[in-house]
Amino acid sequence: MLQIFKRLFSKKSQKSQERELILPRNRFADLDSERILKFGTRRLVNEEGRYAEDGKITELEFPEDFAEFEFLVGFKTEEEEQFQQLLARLNSIDNAIQSCLESEMQQPIPQFAKDLGYTQKRWEKTFYFHPWVLSFEENPPNLRYVADYVNDEFTVYFAKKHGRWLAYWDAECQKVIEES
Repeated sequence: MLQIFKRLFSKKSQKSQERELILPRNRFADLDSERILKFGTRRLVNEEGRYAEDGKITELEFPEDFAEFEFLVGFKTEEEEQFQQLLARLNSIDNAIQSCLESEMQQPIPQFAKDLGYTQKRWEKTFYFHPWVLSFEENPPNLRYVADYVNDEFTVYFAKKHGRWLAYWDAECQKVIEES
């Protein structure tokens, strides 16, 4: 009888451990920025976003073997070094964002979602976002995330403080995204 209880509790603890980290992590861990900058598809664009040989903005599409999602970046050509510094921090920033999404996901399902027929599993799927467009040419630079399962997206903003790029939830760069 004691063995049955042990098995039941061990299954519950395994499920709770799985639930703790269900969103992907380290999506930019193996990011080789030199390789990306060298082998990514580069295009020059003008201020309106149209392709132009004399464009001042570099649009860079990451190689297809980078990840399971398409990732596009844009930066002012003369600011490529600053852009590389932000790329180096992207993994820890993305992990912090995933952690925040998981915290929200573990809150009780709101009544409006219950009224729409959401189950716990379906509700959790609404938190699956992947990075899509990194706009370093905008002020402030930002990273747009797009949802995998619902028609939704959100934007994270960047500012350099004390020589280090930090991520923020707001365009005024007041609500910092805490990294662990």
